[in-house]
Amino acid sequence: MTIKIRKGNKKEKIQYKSTKRILTSKDIKEADRFDDALNKEIADIEKILIKKNMLTSRARKSEMLNVWYLIGSRINKFLKNNKISPEEEGIFWEQLYGRSGLINKTVPSLSIGKTRNDFRIASILATYPIRKLKRIKFWALWREVLTYRAFQDGRVMNWVLNKIEKMNPKTRNEARPFLKSVSLRMKKIDTSVLNDKELVKKLNDTAYK
Repeated sequence: MTIKIRKGNKKEKIQYKSTKRILTSKDIKEADRFDDALNKEIADIEKILIKKNMLTSRARKSEMLNVWYLIGSRINKFLKNNKISPEEEGIFWEQLYGRSGLINKTVPSLSIGKTRNDFRIASILATYPIRKLKRIKFWALWREVLTYRAFQDGRVMNWVLNKIEKMNPKTRNEARPFLKSVSLRMKKIDTSVLNDKELVKKLNDTAYK
């Protein structure tokens, strides 16, 4: 899949990026079709959020967790019907910024890594049952949790969530020292070779209690 890129949303600064070295006219047409479909999807998401009173015409959001859960669910459905290659994922997630002045008013001035891309985080968020997400009600805290690659093992994630629930942090800043400590402890460990008991022992060795 070739992805159409706008620099500052100006027509004269349109580019096409792909893993291919040479793009054909067919590739360009496919990129234009994909881009049009994506713009329509983002516009539809805006309308749904406004209709549900979760987003205002002044870009004010309410129920942030539900807002981003809906965004992630819709994007996941879109990607199911419009597949992109793993090599082009980074370009795709970055290019979602700036398509909606309501979902996000500003385009980040610097390239955003995939682990801290709001749309990518929302996509991951939407793979969880909403009842599980509401164990931690705050989008900002979920956003922080999902940026850590060390939590990709579901068992680690559940352990972390259980700890956070007991700590009852009100902000991501209160949870951040704990999350960083667990990430530092686990980031070089292949958890797939550990049984549940071994994994919990290593997690309990986390410096931050």
